[in-house]
Amino acid sequence: MTDLFDGIVGHAQALEQLRSQAVSGRLAHAYLFVGESGLGKTSAGRALAASLLPEAALTRHPDYWEDDRIKPLSINEIRLLPDKPPEFHELSLQAFLNLKPAVGARRVAVVANVGRLRDQDQSVLLKTLEEPHPHRVIVLTTPSLNPFVVLPTVVSRCQRVFFHPVPSPEIEKLLARQGVAAGRAKVVAELARGRPGWAVRVAGDEAVIELHENWTRRLEEVFGAPADVPLRVAAELDSGQMAWRRTEGEAEDPALFAIASWQIELRKRMLASRGREQGAWARLLELSYDTLGYLEQNVSPRLALETFLLECRKAS
Repeated sequence: MTDLFDGIVGHAQALEQLRSQAVSGRLAHAYLFVGESGLGKTSAGRALAASLLPEAALTRHPDYWEDDRIKPLSINEIRLLPDKPPEFHELSLQAFLNLKPAVGARRVAVVANVGRLRDQDQSVLLKTLEEPHPHRVIVLTTPSLNPFVVLPTVVSRCQRVFFHPVPSPEIEKLLARQGVAAGRAKVVAELARGRPGWAVRVAGDEAVIELHENWTRRLEEVFGAPADVPLRVAAELDSGQMAWRRTEGEAEDPALFAIASWQIELRKRMLASRGREQGAWARLLELSYDTLGYLEQNVSPRLALETFLLECRKAS
């Protein structure tokens, strides 16, 4: 028997939970897949849908509805009786779920990043979650359970399934199976920060490797340099991150990418050294992870980057 989640790496606990429920037929009416972008949440949702709708490919199955676009989701794509016809779907989500299955045993809908909906529009979706139709399954995804992203009332009506970063060796194996050269697969897997979706998307992009090599060179320039060098690199990176925050789309956070590149270099130097020198590189690697934590908190990104790079300056 083919595993319905074949091809999805990592997430053993989450996938086993879904696999067990699919086999037993004891499915929740609504799921909320939680985890940052690129972990495979939407892919898992599609795989679950495909197992429940075996009659045809999802792309042409009349009992399947999906929205995984990046742009905000209009209320007309959700409401049972929209003010005007949905722009991207033949039927709104609620209209789709209100109909009986056409050829399958269920109707299944997948909505990626439910936080694209404004709070008042999530409240409209909440009515569907509160009054589930029989033989309907809804899969929502979100990067966070922060109430500013997804309403707590929406969260409470769904069964939550958590997706966590995937170890880089597993991502490396995935890329190798897809024909990516061994050296590139290893670097991309380490840069991915546990996100197989991101790794697959950029594996053939030479610009990603060039950017990694550039940030590696910038770190090497910091070692043993005057204090103005790390401060200049921190300022440049802080400026790049501020510009990134003003953009929309799938562009990578430049600060997180740079630190991932630096961690590869620091780890390489740590493994190639011995004694006190190895301990010094290990401390810098540990500090890099602390810096990632600071960037996720209410700490000045520039201050966090300056602190880290000034410590790197002491290395030789």
